[in-house]
Amino acid sequence: MKSILQDKKSGRCYICEQWRGDDSLKAGLEEHHIFYGPYRHASERYGLKVMLCRYHHQGDIHGTADAIHNNPDKTNDQRLKRIAQKAWEKKYTAAAGTEEAHEQFRRIFGKNYL
Repeated sequence: MKSILQDKKSGRCYICEQWRGDDSLKAGLEEHHIFYGPYRHASERYGLKVMLCRYHHQGDIHGTADAIHNNPDKTNDQRLKRIAQKAWEKKYTAAAGTEEAHEQFRRIFGKNYL
């Protein structure tokens, strides 16, 4: 399914564009499923994925503070999960932002991030 957060064809890194104000086109973008591991299929099914530049997706071998993976503190990973949950609730529930919507999300993705 297409992302509900970003047009894959934009050629832009979600983090660069949304959080850093850098809307330049990036080469070699990588698709990131916001919920990975056992929730990767649900992430695909509901369109919870974004395109990231290599720096913001994998970082480097030393750990990059802004990277989603290979980042010791997981700050941006958690931030992206909260954004994705809000988008999911808005698109797939009638009661976005409520405890009921949070519970529906938790049943699918294992945790409430809000």
